[in-house]
Amino acid sequence: MSLTILTLVLTVTLAVPFGLWCKKVMNHDVAFVNKTEAFLLDRLHISGREMNWKQYLAAVLTLSAASLILLLVMLLVDGMDPVMAFNTACSFVTNTNWQSYDPMLSLGWVTETFGITVQNFVSAAAGICVLFALIRGLTGRQSAALGNFWQDMTGAILFILIPVSLVFGVILSWQGVPMNPGSEQYVALSEPVAATADGTILEEAVIENGTVYVNDEPVPDAVVITEQRIPTGLAASQIAIKQAGTNGGGITQGNSANPFENPTALTNVLENVLILLIPMALCFSFGFMVKNRRQGIALFSAMAVLFVLALAAAMVPELQQMNMEGKEARIGVAQSALWSVSTTAASSGSVNSALNSMNSLSALVCLVLMQVGEVVFGGVGSGLYGMLAFVILTVFIAGLMVGRTPEFLHKKIEPYEMKRAVILCLATPVCILAGSAIASLHPMPGLDPGAHGFTQILYAFSSMGANNGSAMAGYDTTGWLVNGLGGLLMLAARFVPMMAVLQMAGSLGMKQPVADNAGMLKTDNAMFVFLLVLVVLLVGALSFFPALALGPVAELLGGL
Repeated sequence: MSLTILTLVLTVTLAVPFGLWCKKVMNHDVAFVNKTEAFLLDRLHISGREMNWKQYLAAVLTLSAASLILLLVMLLVDGMDPVMAFNTACSFVTNTNWQSYDPMLSLGWVTETFGITVQNFVSAAAGICVLFALIRGLTGRQSAALGNFWQDMTGAILFILIPVSLVFGVILSWQGVPMNPGSEQYVALSEPVAATADGTILEEAVIENGTVYVNDEPVPDAVVITEQRIPTGLAASQIAIKQAGTNGGGITQGNSANPFENPTALTNVLENVLILLIPMALCFSFGFMVKNRRQGIALFSAMAVLFVLALAAAMVPELQQMNMEGKEARIGVAQSALWSVSTTAASSGSVNSALNSMNSLSALVCLVLMQVGEVVFGGVGSGLYGMLAFVILTVFIAGLMVGRTPEFLHKKIEPYEMKRAVILCLATPVCILAGSAIASLHPMPGLDPGAHGFTQILYAFSSMGANNGSAMAGYDTTGWLVNGLGGLLMLAARFVPMMAVLQMAGSLGMKQPVADNAGMLKTDNAMFVFLLVLVVLLVGALSFFPALALGPVAELLGGL
């Protein structure tokens, strides 16, 4: 429990100054940052002029489409199945990082480094850029300008994501995460094992003088294995951005439960800090940008309340049962539960334990964190602009109660903004429920029977529809349904909200700010935090309660 408290305290402590740095970079307050951005854009012959929302969206979509095509080609050249390659390309371009493949066997280090890792930076930076475009719209005065996407992208990658990744990459390498140019090493086994020609281990085999016997009968085609292949390569650098960019895709099938990705107690704490650091920091960046620190603290407080409630609901039953199934003994129950809540709250998707082995209440908590739209800190950038959509819904509901036009940060919230906020809040539920319904009509191989099987389906499409990337597993994820439909859902869940955010930013930027008045709703106090938490929970409950009742709730009640 002490490590859990240490992780959270360390994250918040780092988040405040880092939030100020993010604001300075994205608000162009640092001279050498501005000079570097201008130099690079000039050498690339890219205009640095301000963009309206249509131009900004076009730039986002152009970069994302180019990234999708390039990564898809790299995966196909690497020999991946076309449908799975489509799913994987969609996954990493949308910051989802869902993996239907074994990364140790399916990808070479060229694709891992220049395809997967590059997208870990680009997709995370895109979320940051769109968030700050929205903030500029909220703070603008009758201006269509939302900044320049290419300048924002350069700043986000060079001065936010890369420095964090470098610092933590060095620490991870020091702690034992591989960081070398080789792609593999071979280590002698303490005892040889026997396997069939197709690689199936013969557990009851006896090896005598190089001959394999099963039930005293020789197995002529058996192979005696005396050494183990261990993937190495440039792992530490990829793990750092995997966590910092809320990406989550691992270099091993075990993800962060594997000691080559997460070898020590220190790396477990630091990687958990990385998952939450930038999403937390951007709350404080928001307060600095709008020149109202209380506003940033209010947003952080609403997310923190939801996070603590989720952590308590998930951790307590795991500790009560001392549920060690699917967990690393060196990590333990508490740290596994904290990581599971962090990864589903912050849209990371990385795991240090088997989610399929969680208590049904813990699984329910993780599902709800994704289904409310990944707004409890959420993905890098995307979590905060998702929460701002809930803020707009909240001020609208509060305005209806008192018969006033809703306002936020001195901007009137009118039907145009409300429609975009609703699109933003409902895009995730539509993608999740549609995907789960279709998959339920065509059950995937390997599903567990009963309510848990439906929970596995619901979790899979909640993960893809919320751009999370974690999975309960326990079933075959290599089929065309999961990969084809899942890829389309990931694209929709990422870019439909982005379009709505930028449209809303353009509209808000053109509005004339209104003056303070006695009837204006305060959005930076405890009462508003309470209302915001309530709205987030109500939208999630109303959207998903029937589906949750068929899955984890039925499991929970059945186990009582």
